[in-house]
Amino acid sequence: MALEASNYLQVFNTAILFVTLFYASYQDLKMRLVDDWLWLTCASITTPITAFLVVISVLDPIQTLASIVITASISVLFYFLGLYGGADAKGLIVISLSAPLTMAGMRYHPFTPITVLLNGLILALSIPAAMSLINIYRLMVRGENLFRDFKKEKAYRKLLALFLGTPISDTKRRRFWASMEEDQDGKRFKFSPGIEDFWRPIRAGGWATPSIPLLVFISGGLVLNYLLGDISAIVIKILTT
Repeated sequence: MALEASNYLQVFNTAILFVTLFYASYQDLKMRLVDDWLWLTCASITTPITAFLVVISVLDPIQTLASIVITASISVLFYFLGLYGGADAKGLIVISLSAPLTMAGMRYHPFTPITVLLNGLILALSIPAAMSLINIYRLMVRGENLFRDFKKEKAYRKLLALFLGTPISDTKRRRFWASMEEDQDGKRFKFSPGIEDFWRPIRAGGWATPSIPLLVFISGGLVLNYLLGDISAIVIKILTT
């Protein structure tokens, strides 16, 4: 009976976590800002349940503590290195407090937030894949001269640009895209736009890169965690069998 009740508690925590991450992703997409109260509310509800599950030995205490400590360390480090934003770091920490361990599915370790982060990063590769396909279609099928304003750019930088952005004609429909251009003795590609660049207007016909928050991919990574497990483990198994 106690085991059955603990299962319900874990499902409850997971449900709260899903609602929190999906709403946070919505806020991040619309406003590029996630309210701290959202993370605090989720953590205040789920953390006591996680602690209770540790006390009754449903969750392994050492593995649970390791999940929280490792996640917090990586989250803070990545944030200060500028690899992602504060909302992404807080989201991962909240995952470690709400659902620190997952045993089901293909995986090399039980740490939920680490698996979610790796799954999210793999999902994020869909952006350069999509950009390259769009640009190849425009170059090869439609015959567009995508680099007509970049006569002095080197070939390898043009190749890199194909994976990071595309020329935009209808700028009004491209909210939160950032210009990839700068003027340095002619047009040059700018591959590291700052956060403020996503609020600036884009030149019609100019190159721009989309800004989909990592938090959206982290939410997708959480879904994949429960549906399939660790995607990197699945890929490695496929490649080695």
